[in-house]
Amino acid sequence: MEIREADASDFGEIRRFMELVDHEFFPPLSARSGGIPGRISSCLAGTDSNYLIAEINGTMVGALGYLENRNGIGEAYTSFLAVSPNHRGQDIARKLDAVLTQKLQDAGISSINVTTWSTNPGAYEMYRKLGYSCTQTLKDHRDVGVDTIIFQKNIGPGD
Repeated sequence: MEIREADASDFGEIRRFMELVDHEFFPPLSARSGGIPGRISSCLAGTDSNYLIAEINGTMVGALGYLENRNGIGEAYTSFLAVSPNHRGQDIARKLDAVLTQKLQDAGISSINVTTWSTNPGAYEMYRKLGYSCTQTLKDHRDVGVDTIIFQKNIGPGD
């Protein structure tokens, strides 16, 4: 498996991948402001944002979107993390997170934040296994009975 930084030529492949997993997000990525194309464009165009792509034999099997220096305060934000349904259970998310963590440590970033929703227990269990801790719960933030869960992993010196 290869993990690499995306570039503008990856737009179509990232879009197809996001469409594959869209229904697993709440709300779906396609229903959010800008939809999937807007999400990809803004991330690829950002100076501190990008996607890490995991590929096996040239086929995308996982992707992680991130913002490197969110609000200019030395924290990063993971905006998207998914693994192809046919490749789950192969530590791809862990490997993507490890590559991002090393990249951010090298850039002097102190922590990574990520959010998920309360009806997605698989995601928050995965984040805990990756070393993230729950820092806040926003009750009914995504819908009635669907909270937003905020996680953070400290990666700075001494953490």
